[in-house]
Formats: sequence, structure tokens, C-alpha cells
Amino acid sequence: MDGDRIVFLAGNPEFTRVLRLTRPPEEGQSLSDVFTRAEGDAVQGLFERVRDRAEPQSVFAPVTLGPEPQRIWNIDAYPVFTGRRVTHIMALAQQSQEKLDVRQRQQHEADRLREKADQLAELEKAKSEFLRMASHELRGPAAMLGGYLSMMEEGALGAIPDRLRPVLPLLRAKAAQINMLANEMVEAARLEDRRLQLKRKRIDLRQVIRRSVKSAATGLNGKHSLRLDERADGPVVIQADMMRLDIIIGNLIDNAIKYSPAGGDVTVQLSTAGQLALVSVRDVGIGIAAEDMDRLFIRFNRLAPQTDVPGTGLGLYLARELARLHGGDIVAVSKLGEGSEFTLSLPLDSRTT
Repeated sequence: MDGDRIVFLAGNPEFTRVLRLTRPPEEGQSLSDVFTRAEGDAVQGLFERVRDRAEPQSVFAPVTLGPEPQRIWNIDAYPVFTGRRVTHIMALAQQSQEKLDVRQRQQHEADRLREKADQLAELEKAKSEFLRMASHELRGPAAMLGGYLSMMEEGALGAIPDRLRPVLPLLRAKAAQINMLANEMVEAARLEDRRLQLKRKRIDLRQVIRRSVKSAATGLNGKHSLRLDERADGPVVIQADMMRLDIIIGNLIDNAIKYSPAGGDVTVQLSTAGQLALVSVRDVGIGIAAEDMDRLFIRFNRLAPQTDVPGTGLGLYLARELARLHGGDIVAVSKLGEGSEFTLSLPLDSRTT
């Protein structure tokens, strides 16, 4: 190189043949004089990048020049240093149809993967938008249903026939289920948009568990038995967002009931271990195959072999994400046909340990 000017110093006859130059370059010629055809700008740019970046660079392209058939050339350029300064550039020119075929296949695959990624991004965007709209549409009817149920229970709409009174707790449970579904959709959309913020306060986890078990028990149809096993000696105090904690525990209990369609025992156990509060929900339902465990907490993913098991595929995904936002986690153990156990771990409030 001559200052900022790049000039030709030496080359073998093969270099001239591969690049189809009209004559061998002369020492001291500038690149603009050596390369006068379509590839001139590409070669000039290649050498400038090697000089400026001080690292190897390549140019690969098929070129058609007028009536000439398409030809393929590849130039690899390497910096040569004197001290720490690039003073020379060594170039290797090749002509290869095979390389063109490989590059074209690679480009085709890259384009295909890019198109697929764009499609998936659009699908995720559509899913998040659906969650927002669906939750909005559900919340209004759920609030109205809950309001009328409260008025009926309080007698504001007149006396309730005795034969209808046993139905009210079931309707109340179903209204709560609809409300929880709407909340799940809102929370999932907030997670995707990174807008979800926790409102933590000191909570006795025992009270939350008792309330969740009592609420779930009102909606049972007689096939299931729901049991609470408290193994903590006193208050189990954590720092948590009450609404999100209700979603986590409610989902775990609801999941155990749903995936035990034939009925059976569902046990909710509360305990502590070191600095952690542990909530385990165990059922004797259909269980999960070993090959499906990796997909268990994926959004919208459902593993139920029976199509009559209700759900959106959001519950477990949302429960684990909310648990992790609290500094905890959810893990599962299961065996197909023998039931499952999900364990929520949450850090205890440091002021109580």
C-alpha cells in the first residue's frame, strides 16, 4: 500500500486468468487501473476492509459480463503486518462452480429460516393480541355474573327457593374460574410485553393456601377429595404479590383436578425447608409421559391425551413464570397413568428466619 492508496505489487499468471484480466497487472498500478470491469468496486472494497479492519475478508460472487457466460470468482484477502500496521495484502483468487452451489444452498436455507422466524414472530404477536382482547371480553360478563350472584346470595333479588340454594356455590366457583381465566390472559400478555410488576407485601402463606383450597373445594363434583396437609409449626411468611400468588396456587390445584378426570385424591401440602416455603400439589390422575416433561411449561402447550380436559395451555406456563418473578420456581415429577406432583418453592421472608 502507498499511503491510503492501494496498488498492485505482484501476482502469478493464474491470478490474471481466474479474474480474466485483459493483461497482467504492472507493479505500482492502482486497483482502479487493474480492475476495470464489473468486479472493480467489489475488489476495491474488499482490500479497503482488510486494510481498515486488519483482519481477513472475502468476496464471492457470480458475474455475467455482456455476452460472456456466467463465471464465479472468489477472492480471499489477508492482511500482512509490519509491526502493528497493515502494509501489504495477500489475495488468493479462485474460480469454482461448486462453491457457488454451496453458497446458494446456504443462502436459500438462511432465507427460509428468516422467513420462518418472521412468521413465528407474527404468530406470537397475534397470540398476545388475542390474549388482550379475549381477557377484555371475558372480564365484563364475569364481573356481571359475580355481581348478580352476590345479590342473589344476599336476598336483594328476593327469596331463593331452597332447591336452588345448593347450586349457588357451584355457580360462584364457575364465576371465579371465568375470572381467573381472564386474569391469566391479562397476566400472560403482560409477561410477553414485559409490563408485569409485582406488588409485594408480607403474607402468611398458610392463609393463602387455606383460602385457595376452600375455594377449589366448592367446585368439586363429588369424584374428587381435596385435602390440606399443613406441616409448618407456625406462620409461613413470605414477600409476595397476593393476586399473583392466588393465580399460582389456584392454577396448581385446578390443574391437579382437571388432569384427574376419573376423580381421586388431591393433596395440597405446605412445609418449609431451610430458607424456602414449599407448596406441593399431588394428584393420582393421568400423569405425564417422560418425553413430554420438557414441554410442560410452554405457553399454549397442552399434553392431555383426552380432548375433553378443559384449558388454554396458559396455567402452568403462567404459574412458573410468576413463581420465578417472586424468586422461586415450580418443578414437577410425574409418571404416566400414576399422577403428578408439582412443587412450588418461594423464599421465606428473611425477617422471620
